[in-house]
Amino acid sequence: MSRFACPVWAIAPVNAPMISAVLAFADIHRDLGRGRTLMRISPERAARADIILLLGRDADRVVDLGVVWNDREDQIIRVIDDAERRDSRLAAWEDAYDLFESEVCEPADHRMVA
Repeated sequence: MSRFACPVWAIAPVNAPMISAVLAFADIHRDLGRGRTLMRISPERAARADIILLLGRDADRVVDLGVVWNDREDQIIRVIDDAERRDSRLAAWEDAYDLFESEVCEPADHRMVA
């Protein structure tokens, strides 16, 4: 593999146990109005043994999920996946962009000759 090739990585898709874990163990609740609540699991909560035993290798992935819950209807409105926004996912790209940085060169001194 050449140094110019980007490493291949895949983000695990959202599955039902991950959504159930957010609904059951969410410790971050944000009121969105109109009877809707955004629920998330904090990184500290995801590091506890019960979440790790429940989800296994998806325990760190559950931190990226947010579930919008309708309190009036008792149903899920939307599942938000913020995996693409994590800074750790962009670390490989930062190394690639360093290849294109160049030092700023002073322009040549152009003198007028009469």
